[in-house]
Amino acid sequence: MFHEDNYQVTRHICPRNCYDSCPMLAYTRGGKIEKITGDSSLPGASGRLCAKGEQILAQVYHPRRLLYPMRQKQRGSGRWQRISWQEAIDIIAQKILELKKRYGSTLPLCLNKYSGNFGLLHYATEGMFNALGATTQVSGTPCFSSGLDAQLLDFGGNRTAPIRQLLKARLIILWGVNPAWTSIHTMPAIYSARQQGAKVVVIDPVYTETAHKADYYIQLRPGSDTALVTLLLQILDRRGALHFDEKKISGQQELLTAVRKVNSAKLCHAIDQPPAAVEFLAGLIAANSPMHIWCGFGLQRHIHGGLTIRLIDALSMLTGNIGIPSGGVNFADMGMAKFPHALRGHHPGTRFININNFAHELHSLTDPPVKMLWTACRDPLRQDMALSDLQKVWQDLELVVTADKFLTKTAQMSDIVLPVTTEFESLDVFGGYFRHHLGINEPAIPPRGEARSDLDIARHLSVWLNELAPGTSTFPTQQNDEELLDKELPPELCRQMNIDSWQDLYNQPVLFPHAQIPWENNTFDHPDGKFHCCRLPDNIQSLLPGDAYPFHLITPHAQDFINGQNHTKADRLPEYPVVYIHPEAAARRGLTHNHPAIMENEQGALQVIVKFRQDLAPDIIISPQGTSRQGGLNILSTGLPTDLGRLYTGAPGVAIYDTFVDIRALGRAD
Repeated sequence: MFHEDNYQVTRHICPRNCYDSCPMLAYTRGGKIEKITGDSSLPGASGRLCAKGEQILAQVYHPRRLLYPMRQKQRGSGRWQRISWQEAIDIIAQKILELKKRYGSTLPLCLNKYSGNFGLLHYATEGMFNALGATTQVSGTPCFSSGLDAQLLDFGGNRTAPIRQLLKARLIILWGVNPAWTSIHTMPAIYSARQQGAKVVVIDPVYTETAHKADYYIQLRPGSDTALVTLLLQILDRRGALHFDEKKISGQQELLTAVRKVNSAKLCHAIDQPPAAVEFLAGLIAANSPMHIWCGFGLQRHIHGGLTIRLIDALSMLTGNIGIPSGGVNFADMGMAKFPHALRGHHPGTRFININNFAHELHSLTDPPVKMLWTACRDPLRQDMALSDLQKVWQDLELVVTADKFLTKTAQMSDIVLPVTTEFESLDVFGGYFRHHLGINEPAIPPRGEARSDLDIARHLSVWLNELAPGTSTFPTQQNDEELLDKELPPELCRQMNIDSWQDLYNQPVLFPHAQIPWENNTFDHPDGKFHCCRLPDNIQSLLPGDAYPFHLITPHAQDFINGQNHTKADRLPEYPVVYIHPEAAARRGLTHNHPAIMENEQGALQVIVKFRQDLAPDIIISPQGTSRQGGLNILSTGLPTDLGRLYTGAPGVAIYDTFVDIRALGRAD
């Protein structure tokens, strides 16, 4: 904390699920935070925030923010009653003990938590559950499982290059990523690279804002990325532009033999691009090194998403662009895995179920069944797959507890809602998965109302459980926040970041340990030290729309929101999701611009508002995430699994973008 122009200034870091993990400064006067800015004290960080910055501060003081524990008299009725923290904790504790006695186990207790706040001390919720014994928890992630496994299989680990490595690249391929909306602090490096002669290519099914700023844009069919990279390998192989050292690479001959056998005409048909476009891209790759490829999360949200990333890795490796300055394939950095995450704890008997198949797996559990659900840092009744099935299973739960800042869809269907603090009201430390920032969230103001951190909630419940039944919980209730951070950032880890202790983060954020040039000198983390090429399956065709459901439904990230975290702008959002479609495709369906329609498939139906976009392919409908009050786009998703994901996160990824729908004018049934 320091003072500037009559403000108390505190350091923070955005702990959300976002590429940039922005360091921030909060300016407080008279006990109220008046503004927040970017913290540029760390080289590479920015003094400005993205379009979401307005909401970050607005959440603190929003009139709809939850400030007191609440109990709903009948789930879903909206009849809420304010209760004390002790009443809330006692209701929860009594149910835990009753279920433990009834079933002779704590497995009926389930935790569903993910990415609303990735701060180290927010893992107290997992720690609270693990301290009870064997419980039921979710594994996997809807975000990037397939890509993580892909690079783990290829390189033996997951690393990203510092963004400044982009500056000397001669070719930058932004593949399925839209940083102009989702990582704005990376864009200056891309612009600088262009000024120094780099060519920028965007590959995406949608003409994004980033594509608008690129030198070249290639519009693929959704899910045909595997076909494109296979074509590129064929062309570069034919031109003699691939080279490799058998001492550094394993499986390259098998991969190239399989690549040569694939029918090129079928691949061109799959991507819906003329051969000349692919030949041109192959020429750019052959003529420009270093080549830097940034693989977004979208392209691995297909059934063969892991294979796609692996082929892109192989393309970069076989063209000599791995392990060199400004080269490489960036996806996600798991450097934060070096942190001990001691607070999270572990229990060997934990029963894990797939977060992307939560409804079906919850329904299948009978020995014993899940009877109590605790949700935190996510909104499953808005975000999960197979939402209709989840709504049915929800009725079998005896107690649902939600810890959140707002009355989300999930909170509205809970029995107890617990108000939680923001990153400006409680102590924490956080580091991202793409940029290498590590920063502190120090309290700028006391918690508003009776809001508590996840850590304080875990302490309160654990203490009361042990009062009622000694020995129920082993959670470290006697250790304060600072003592717990001492364990999360031990001295040897601090030395790697050139700090004496985590308290140095009060002075400025730092960079967590990372490689300046990932896989430098082609030394990889596999036991044999080699890069491992993937095997190419016999059939690599992407899923295509059919007669019944002729449109791909793509739900990209919006500019102003991270998934459903749009509570502060809810009043300004349309009631129903807005979907964009090519006007000619709309005309064939009798749809009118800015009018309601029904979008549907075998999973269900959803009312939407139609808008036209000339730059869309005729078989694509897009609807950005979190841009309506009703939400519910995932009601149309089956939760189809991807090919990879189990190695790193314990469950396969989810093929969100292999969702197919039809659309008709409201009131018309064919």
